[in-house]
Amino acid sequence: MVAAVDEAHRFRSLYEQHQPDVLAYFLRRLDRDDAVDATADVFLTAWRRIGDVPSDTEARPWLFGVARNVLRNQHRTLRRMRRLRAKATTTTGESAPLPETVVVRRERDREVMATLDRLRPQDREILALRLWEEASYDEIAKLMQCSRHAAEQRYGRALRRLRSVSQQSGHGVMSRDRTDLLTEEPTE
Repeated sequence: MVAAVDEAHRFRSLYEQHQPDVLAYFLRRLDRDDAVDATADVFLTAWRRIGDVPSDTEARPWLFGVARNVLRNQHRTLRRMRRLRAKATTTTGESAPLPETVVVRRERDREVMATLDRLRPQDREILALRLWEEASYDEIAKLMQCSRHAAEQRYGRALRRLRSVSQQSGHGVMSRDRTDLLTEEPTE
């Protein structure tokens, strides 16, 4: 119990001392919301690996190393999302659709992409993995380094956020008559 209290105190001290610097690092590279999320990711890693965090003057460079990895992961996620967008907009059926069908599909694709852009990167990632890449919850769990149950929960929350953002934007992306792709419930 004493060790847990010491770890909590050490983490609190680490956070209070270095959070402004880590946030500033991300603010120079990302928009505000993404910078705040990325900073949280850094300190989540620090909390999980508190025993690995060097003490004193070495803690700050260690945190910046984690920050660099978080930033690299975010850039990788953005590249994947761009590829998925390109794939979504260039996917065609076996027979040539009517011109009006193409126009409606393109508009729907734009609405879906605009809605996805309003979500957090983590939500976009799990939705892309499940819906576009058709990854199983077990595969998602391995990729996100969490349990299968946590992957299901994260997917369910991301799906609810997507529905909420869609309704708020008035796009109607989530209505059942528009698409059934995004109405899947997290059961497998």
